Amino acid sequence: MRTLLLVDYLVIAAYILLCLFIGFYFTKRAGKSSNHFFVGNRSMPWWLIGTSMAATNFSADTPLAITQYIFEEGIAGVWFFWATAIQATAATFLFAQLWRRSEMITDNQLVEFRYGGKSAAFLRLFKGFYFGIFMNCIMMGWIFKGLIKIMTGVTNLDTTQVVIIFTAITLAYTVASGIYAALWADFVQYYIAVFGCTVLAFYAVAEAGGVENILTQLNILYGSGSGITQLYPRYPQAEQWMPMSVFMTYIGMKWWAHKFSDGGGKHIQRMLSAKTERDSVMACFFYSFMNFIIQIWPWIMTALAALVIFGRDLKDPEMAYPMMIARVMPNGLLGLILIAAIAAFMSTMSTHINLGSSYMVNDIYRRFMVKNASDKHYVLAARLATIISISLGILVAVNLKSIGNTWKLAIEFASGAGLVWILRWFWWRINAWTEIAAMTTSALVTFWIELWQKTSIFTGKKWLFSEKLWVIVGISTIVWLAITYITKPTDLGKLQKFVERIRPSKFGWQPVYKNLNVIPDFKLSGAAINFVIGLLFLCMLNFGIGNVLLLNTNEGIIQLGVAGVSFIFLLWRINRKKGVQQKEALTEYATS
Repeated sequence: MRTLLLVDYLVIAAYILLCLFIGFYFTKRAGKSSNHFFVGNRSMPWWLIGTSMAATNFSADTPLAITQYIFEEGIAGVWFFWATAIQATAATFLFAQLWRRSEMITDNQLVEFRYGGKSAAFLRLFKGFYFGIFMNCIMMGWIFKGLIKIMTGVTNLDTTQVVIIFTAITLAYTVASGIYAALWADFVQYYIAVFGCTVLAFYAVAEAGGVENILTQLNILYGSGSGITQLYPRYPQAEQWMPMSVFMTYIGMKWWAHKFSDGGGKHIQRMLSAKTERDSVMACFFYSFMNFIIQIWPWIMTALAALVIFGRDLKDPEMAYPMMIARVMPNGLLGLILIAAIAAFMSTMSTHINLGSSYMVNDIYRRFMVKNASDKHYVLAARLATIISISLGILVAVNLKSIGNTWKLAIEFASGAGLVWILRWFWWRINAWTEIAAMTTSALVTFWIELWQKTSIFTGKKWLFSEKLWVIVGISTIVWLAITYITKPTDLGKLQKFVERIRPSKFGWQPVYKNLNVIPDFKLSGAAINFVIGLLFLCMLNFGIGNVLLLNTNEGIIQLGVAGVSFIFLLWRINRKKGVQQKEALTEYATS
């Protein structure tokens, strides 16, 4: 552990003042209405939203979990994180403009717009508690845990006091200024965090003797067959740390089998705050670029250096990251790295505070308890709800052990409903009971696996995460499909109102479009092509940067070239005139 010097405290103090200024600057604007408080009056530009999306995924806990995955499975273990890039690209081209077009305040509000009757009302209330309280507080719990671990591993400061101080600051500006404070604070905090982690990576690699020495030592310590520096597992290598079956599950299922399958609550809130549909799309793509490529490689390089310096036998691999901070960072820069961790904590925490209160107020309190109060009343209720959210998050943090394992548990709870949340945009037959059945079954099967069936039903050994997903998703899918066909479809009038506003592709909505004088304004085939090109760009850019950093220079340069070509082609497609895109949508409508 390290003792902070005056210069470190000055850096931290300057950061606190900056955050408070940003946070309270927007207080008057946020207090105008709940629309201002939660979605910024739908006036936010893409670059601000995209940065904020990336910031919400970059918390103090994230580099710790990534370090654990690399210690357990090598770089290929990061595919637990990278696989979500597939979902993020799908959200960019398949869902972002549809979400913005819906003009909801929370993603949960869509329930009663898409479905009808008492079942929809029950589902909205159920999801308000499930995501707004249960899941959101679990997420805040691991965010708290990440900061606690970093502070414990790096400094001799009182960890409890540090967490209380910075939680109070975050709570203060989020309560005061809502989404405005969250977005603008995210913008500043994110780039501070990325810069700090990049500086740490340079020092960590130097401490381990440079990249070439790291690669040599990893082969000596763990064997060339471990595949530790491979970007993905390969056949035939029985000794490699990540099984091929796990990798295939990540890229084939994990990206859609979770609660973010059609965007994710915290990201949807930002899509809804965009000033145009185009801003929503561009924000999502910018987020994907920053989140899955730019910020990830400093963490990877630091983790590889830690494997060489500390070895793989650490009792808690997540602690390797703060141990590296304590070992290599000089004073002054130590304060900067701590600010980077605190900034990452605050940016993500402010998001979950605001998101949790939006669920509690908009989807529970305003909808079912106090329906006709003034906007100022609901803003006050939102501010009180933030305090409740953060208190519950602290209770969760006290009982958490592993951040990485809790990430996986959160995925399991919602995995069985991921496909339903995608299909509700493209298939009219999905109804409220479909979602209820999928979510309930997914949660029940998860409880069964985690509490009672402790060993795999396939091997009799410890469950692999991939095996859990197959069981949860398989059982849930059978149940929700059966319930969908057993129960009545959503009322046609309700579906027609949904189509009139959203104007989805006619594919999957033919019975609803049949008697409507509405033209689709979404070309599914065109969006799918953009999805493939966008994913190619992200993968090639990621592999290219990774191979260059790992001294596979020729392969990396080729991949970067492919990334450049695909990006230019994608820009050409996106920037075509709106009239051309509408004409294509009409053609698809006429031929479907």
